[in-house]
Amino acid sequence: MGRKQEKRLKKPNDDRGDRMITELPAATLIIMLISVAVSLSNACLNRLLTSRFVGWEQYKAMQKETSEYRSQMTQAMRKNDKKLLEKLKKKEPQILNMQKKMVKPQLVLFMLSFSYILIWLIIPRYIQVDYAAYIPGIGGIAVIWWYFVCSFLFGTLSSRLLGIMQIE
Repeated sequence: MGRKQEKRLKKPNDDRGDRMITELPAATLIIMLISVAVSLSNACLNRLLTSRFVGWEQYKAMQKETSEYRSQMTQAMRKNDKKLLEKLKKKEPQILNMQKKMVKPQLVLFMLSFSYILIWLIIPRYIQVDYAAYIPGIGGIAVIWWYFVCSFLFGTLSSRLLGIMQIE
């Protein structure tokens, strides 16, 4: 068989060519970097939107007050304390107003988060491995599960780094 015939028998390269990632360490690290980027951008956006819509200090104060209200309400219901329940019912419109203010940045962030779905249209085109990480004793972890693990980890870290989630 001559060289010309060999060239004709080879499959034509697809449009991805050499850019496709098929090696485990590269896929693992790239997915980690993607989740870091998404987590940091999400945390920064959350902080920015909260500061813009409500004000960061006011948001934290409202969060604390609504949490205390819920705690008192639960305690009053358990003890069946009608006097405290009546007092808390008078405060309910104020708390509902605070909750409305607090939910605005979260709604905008939620809508913007749908754009991250685009990542999942791109990742499978360039990362083609059976599993993205290997944990001894557990085995291989699929790409999507590795992304969720990394996103949870880096999402928590970036939130704490930016002061969104308090360390307790």
